[in-house]
Amino acid sequence: MTIMGLGNRLSAVRSQAHLSQEEMAQRLEISRSAYQYYERGQRDLTGSLLLKIFQEFDVDPLWILEGDTESGKSRRHEEVTQAYRKIGLAVEHRIGERGLSVTPEKKWDAIDFLFAEFLGSDAFSSTESAPNTQRIDSILGLVA
Repeated sequence: MTIMGLGNRLSAVRSQAHLSQEEMAQRLEISRSAYQYYERGQRDLTGSLLLKIFQEFDVDPLWILEGDTESGKSRRHEEVTQAYRKIGLAVEHRIGERGLSVTPEKKWDAIDFLFAEFLGSDAFSSTESAPNTQRIDSILGLVA
């Protein structure tokens, strides 16, 4: 069973890199005919070939497999980006509300710490993607 649209996404990566099918095959260290099977959607990518595409073209492997956004980013990337933004805004808001004097470096340290904590949690399974104000306050207490 082949993955729907995988060939089109692979073709898009090749086009973005301004490569012919032959050149793309050479970069991936496979034969042109093997590459054509992948691009036509007649064969699924192997894990090692997916890794090679990531290494050579810096394309999100989940996007290659899922193809759920036009920008070349996976749905997970979008969720992570939104969560980082929410955490940053929440920290900024608490600094303003409390009238704290926090250097930009310390503010970003707090945001990065909270974000790392968020990534290590089970937060993606819940609808809340920013820490509560008590948690923000405790982290700001360490850096302010």
